[in-house]
Amino acid sequence: MRVIARSALALATVLTIAACEGSPEPAAAPVAAATPAAAEAPAPPPATGGLAIEGEGLRLFSASGSARPVPFGTPQDVVIGLVAGMLGARETPEVTTNSECGEGPVQFASFSNGLKLAFQDEKFAGWFLDAAGLTTVDGVGVGTTRADLDGARTIEIDPESTLGIEFQAGDMGGFLTADGAAGTVESLYAGATCFFR
Repeated sequence: MRVIARSALALATVLTIAACEGSPEPAAAPVAAATPAAAEAPAPPPATGGLAIEGEGLRLFSASGSARPVPFGTPQDVVIGLVAGMLGARETPEVTTNSECGEGPVQFASFSNGLKLAFQDEKFAGWFLDAAGLTTVDGVGVGTTRADLDGARTIEIDPESTLGIEFQAGDMGGFLTADGAAGTVESLYAGATCFFR
């Protein structure tokens, strides 16, 4: 039922947006013309099964569109249960431990959609994403073009990174396939990582 409800909500959102656009001209009505109620409405859930990535952790969306943050520091079993449930198939992730990370042993829960969650002392500590699908609420994800990334976020390229073309965008970081306009986002991360630099 949750999948049907979520699909119905997504269809209703698309129909509402289509009805509001009216004119097919590129210069649509200015944002200032929006009513106060529309301007204060929360962003719709991303089209990723109700799960979004963000610099402070994750964000889950219910079928009604209400949002629940899952910040770093949340207990490991709670985070794994919530994420597995939101992915629809209630999949059980593969959990491994890396004892050689700089800050001590880190457990990783790897999901089939490319999302890897990091835990230290049984607390949510970070995430890493290397496959298209999940995005931030403003649409940044693996495969996002450099132009779209620059349009959504203020980014800083790390010229000293030994891992590739690495950037920071506030609390979130990532890697690009190329520097300049031809680049796309190759992977994203936030919180604790276990990169060997």
